[in-house]
Amino acid sequence: MLVAGCGGGSAKHPAGTGVSAAAHRLLVQAFDGHHAITSGVITLDLTVVPHGSSTIKGPIEFAFGGPFMNAGAGKLPESDFTISISAEGHRGALQVISAAGKGYITVGGQSYRMPSSSFKSLESGFGSLASSGTSSKSGAFSALGIKPLDWLLRPRIVGRATIDGVPTTRVRAGLDASAMLADFSRLLGKTGSLGISGAASLPQSLSAATQRSIARALGSPSFNLWTGTSDKLIRRLTVSATVPVRGQTRSELGGLRSASVTLGFEYGHVNQPQTISVPTATKPYSVFRAQVTEVLDEVETALFGGSLGSGTGTTTTGAGASTADQKYTQCITGANGDVAKMQKCSALLATG
Repeated sequence: MLVAGCGGGSAKHPAGTGVSAAAHRLLVQAFDGHHAITSGVITLDLTVVPHGSSTIKGPIEFAFGGPFMNAGAGKLPESDFTISISAEGHRGALQVISAAGKGYITVGGQSYRMPSSSFKSLESGFGSLASSGTSSKSGAFSALGIKPLDWLLRPRIVGRATIDGVPTTRVRAGLDASAMLADFSRLLGKTGSLGISGAASLPQSLSAATQRSIARALGSPSFNLWTGTSDKLIRRLTVSATVPVRGQTRSELGGLRSASVTLGFEYGHVNQPQTISVPTATKPYSVFRAQVTEVLDEVETALFGGSLGSGTGTTTTGAGASTADQKYTQCITGANGDVAKMQKCSALLATG
């Protein structure tokens, strides 16, 4: 795995000028394309803390991480990643393992082997990205259309800390949300090349109006990076912002005034050996997909049918449901995912 960036100076804070010159040089070195990371432990977490809501009481947390090892050119890294989400006292987790040229998904202690075709497609997409990302100094970030240095404003060195036993230097900067969102929009256009199932259904870009709207909501996010004092490897990175909530959305979310959003990333045990174990007992992937479908059906029934019924996944809109419930369900179905239309359907529940 090659960690790379755009290198060189940036038009927003050119190297060698101003009080932030030393901080800028550290950022250039941290995102430079010459750092090879072949193994380690990745941690990525997203935390949303609501303020003022009577219905959303606690934080919502999403986490992704685990050990990985380079498996060779054009191949997926050997990895054991866990994806989890927790909210309102509930937590769900999914383990995704890539080992010995095969892929596995584990839920609740039971493992399922991914179809070879799905794994090969994912590996092919990763190999294409890796080959384009290592062909120049710009590296993988550049291949994805990402230029992190263009996001950062007025960087400065603010302290030192020891992370995972490694002395690091901390750099703080403002974040240009518009530049970050422009890169994210370009990144969306490249997801299809990774061979990930369902990627084709994602939007291929963010419109200029959408980018402006999100940038206004984010305001002035803060950026912190901890880079190895000696090796200049990124060890930790955080982005934080407070997003205001207004209008009808505030009412729908129980008076929510704002939400504090923090995105964190960390590398640990860099270039140290990792153990990735293959599950010893697996079930067919079709069983896993059937279970997922059943859960989604039950969720849909709970939301739109007024009852979970017997748990079979069928929508309860017969004699046990009121006329208003039936009209509401039909309205939701007819909205075809249009949020504005779905919100108008709620008026049907009050009409009886």
